[in-house]
Amino acid sequence: MASLPHPTNPVNSKKAVDVAIIGGGIGGLCLALGLLKQSHLDVQVYEAASKFSEIGAGVALGHNAERALELIGPAAKQAMEKHATGNLWASHSNTFGQYKVGKGEKEGTLICAQKDTNGMQSVHRAHFLDELVKGIPAYRAHFNKRLQDLEETEDGVILHFKDGTTATAHVAIGADGVHSKVREFLIGAEAAKPVFSGSVIYRGLVPMEKAIEALGSEHAHNSTTLCGPGKGAISYPIDFGKSLNVAVLTFGRKEWPYEQWIVPAKYEEVAASFKDWGKPAQSILKLLDSPSFSAWGLFDSSPAPFFHKGHIAMMGDAAHASTPFQGQGAGQAIEDACVLSALFEKVSKPDDVPNALAAYDQIRRPRAQRVVSTSRESGQLLSMQQPGVGDDLEKMKEKLDTRMHWIWHRDMVAQNEAAIKLFEEAL
Repeated sequence: MASLPHPTNPVNSKKAVDVAIIGGGIGGLCLALGLLKQSHLDVQVYEAASKFSEIGAGVALGHNAERALELIGPAAKQAMEKHATGNLWASHSNTFGQYKVGKGEKEGTLICAQKDTNGMQSVHRAHFLDELVKGIPAYRAHFNKRLQDLEETEDGVILHFKDGTTATAHVAIGADGVHSKVREFLIGAEAAKPVFSGSVIYRGLVPMEKAIEALGSEHAHNSTTLCGPGKGAISYPIDFGKSLNVAVLTFGRKEWPYEQWIVPAKYEEVAASFKDWGKPAQSILKLLDSPSFSAWGLFDSSPAPFFHKGHIAMMGDAAHASTPFQGQGAGQAIEDACVLSALFEKVSKPDDVPNALAAYDQIRRPRAQRVVSTSRESGQLLSMQQPGVGDDLEKMKEKLDTRMHWIWHRDMVAQNEAAIKLFEEAL
């Protein structure tokens, strides 16, 4: 079995703790940037693909994610600031999203305008990732390294890759997504399987000129969610208003019978299911009509009993994959990276690693798993299917007005300090 060369910092090769990050998505790269600020850590990123890349288009970031990026470091915060796009109308600057009725006699009625400190901030996934990559030295990035297995040692872990190579580290952190091998290793293959949420999404990017023509300026220029029984449509501007990120949603599907999560879809069938919806929803569907029209099954994670074991941990979608109905998938991965970065600033030797990961687990797991469950509830709300609420607009408004505050207004500094306190008490 070939051993993977372990490049070291050409300036200072003596490091106290070797860190292996499995996966180079948004969460993994944010973690790498946070750890690279610390001279006692040797950080290596192992990516299964041939380059760093993201699928999908727009990603929403709430105030909690913005604050976490700031604490991770200047490179992370600047990556967002360089590409962040808010609502384009000044009157909507502190609105995270408008919820409106999408069908029936009350079509167009404003249900709720959710308010956040900086409103909706979105980035194009690929552009954001490209910016994060600039802070990662080339010798720290390893491609075509698909993890096959992990082997624990007395003071760390051996990583086995499908290409026959291995690497060693004092700590391995799985940021390897919803199909995580690290999650499998930690909690078992069956428990690690993602769970179909019953929701299907059809999404795409539309040139803003076409979007304005179809939807009007207010809808196209600002984050808007159309709500209706069993369905919905979400849109918000990205790329500084050059494009509109659009998604049409259906709820209540019993199973996902396909092996792949993204499959070709029949536009006519989806359009027929929205035939009694109003013009905005019909227009959004028409904007998506193309030969590549596809259905994406939405999956999330069942609660894991722990996020770490020994010198191995998982983060982001590997630990707590979520549906997108609260715009917190990337945000929670960034929070993970923020807490881990703060903890590893205090880790001075390999023996400290298990205590640091235990503190991360205790602080992040309850919150992240609550986000997963409440995201499903948010999907029920926007599709007018939440028990006791349904299509009652007043009850929907009551729920929507404040339900995100516990997520957005989390004190990121206090979260880090609580984790550090747990770590120090364990020592």
